[in-house]
Amino acid sequence: MKVHFLGIGGSGASAAAALAKAQGFEITGCDLEPNNEFTTQFKSSHLLKGHSPKHLNVHPGGGHSNIDILAITPAITSLDPNNPELLEAKKLGIPVLTWQQFTGEYLTKDKFVIAVCGTHGKTTTTAMIAQMLEDANLDPTVLLGAIHPKWKTNYRTGESKYFVVEADEFNDNFLHFKPNITVVTNIEMDHPEYFKDINAYLGSFEKFLLQSKQTIAANLLDKNVAEIVKDVMKHSSVSALDFNKIEVEFNLKIPGEYNISNAKAAFQVGLLLGIDPEIIRNSLNNYNGVGRRFEYLGEYHGAKVYSDFGHHPTEIKKTMEAAREKFPNQKIWFFYQPHMFSRTKALFSDFVKVFKNLPVEGIVILDIYPSREIDIGLVSSQELVKAIGKNNVYFAKELKRQEFEQYAKPGDILFFMGAGDIDKMARGLVNPQD
Repeated sequence: MKVHFLGIGGSGASAAAALAKAQGFEITGCDLEPNNEFTTQFKSSHLLKGHSPKHLNVHPGGGHSNIDILAITPAITSLDPNNPELLEAKKLGIPVLTWQQFTGEYLTKDKFVIAVCGTHGKTTTTAMIAQMLEDANLDPTVLLGAIHPKWKTNYRTGESKYFVVEADEFNDNFLHFKPNITVVTNIEMDHPEYFKDINAYLGSFEKFLLQSKQTIAANLLDKNVAEIVKDVMKHSSVSALDFNKIEVEFNLKIPGEYNISNAKAAFQVGLLLGIDPEIIRNSLNNYNGVGRRFEYLGEYHGAKVYSDFGHHPTEIKKTMEAAREKFPNQKIWFFYQPHMFSRTKALFSDFVKVFKNLPVEGIVILDIYPSREIDIGLVSSQELVKAIGKNNVYFAKELKRQEFEQYAKPGDILFFMGAGDIDKMARGLVNPQD
């Protein structure tokens, strides 16, 4: 079958396309900028720039396209509903699936699926489980939302029955998976651009957990998780385990109490699969992290530069507390790019509270990264800075490379955070050619 991925440059769609290719599908894909760190495994002839009906290989005589499935990134339907490729596919009767839908229907077929869901910690926990299965010689297939330094990709192709997937709640994307084992890290309101309120958000998680086939490994210390699991157990025969009851002394290479929780979740999965506890513990203690999760990039004028994908108030708070714990005596300069107007507006008071108490020397807040939204004047970074009202919190429209010299002193920490393109700014400090 021939599958065309609309939005192949995304962290998830690119992994799905690569796994599809490994399973024997013929793959093409397009994006506004298709060549990035997620698409290096594809031949240049497979990557098409921009969007055009021609990408569907319509025959000049007006015959049917030779593409069997158009797999799209979910944001297309809301951000670009008149996308020419999307309209052409509908006109030609080509099945249109989100890449998550395609993954659930085709790539996980006949696999033992281990899905990791939750508001925070999905990527790290998924990567921990993947590494643990690797170290136990269980040869998993993995779909991850970040670059794994060992694989240098955001996916892994395996020959065994195990398929480990990071299951995202946005757009109800995870409802396309029916996991054998489901991991729930935590649940806290997010994605207000899609979920109208916390009840809708919780309802989506409950639907997903009801699709579990065997076991739910959950953080039952989290009130929202505990309530949902309790409701699920009334209507399901699956078993539910509290991974917090795992009593193991970890010596992790990555900082933060929240990563102890992630490691416990992974440990619980290992026990469920019958892996030797010592192999599990050694694997987790040797886990080095993944791209854009407290990632050390290098130095700029003697200052250490870090990049992180966090974009929720809780993630900012926990990550910077971990940074202060790791660097108790260094000056930490924090650069943050808010992600999406709807999230910034909905969680505005939480952002203000977190930034007022952040354990850093100074904070620079950049313009909001719109992602799949349009700026209609809902909220601005200037308003956020004003509401925080501290003299060490600044707004910057943009920062040129040389402007960072005022912050970069030997031994200092420059910490960049956000789910937008702020990562490019951080990498550009360390490697100017980037």
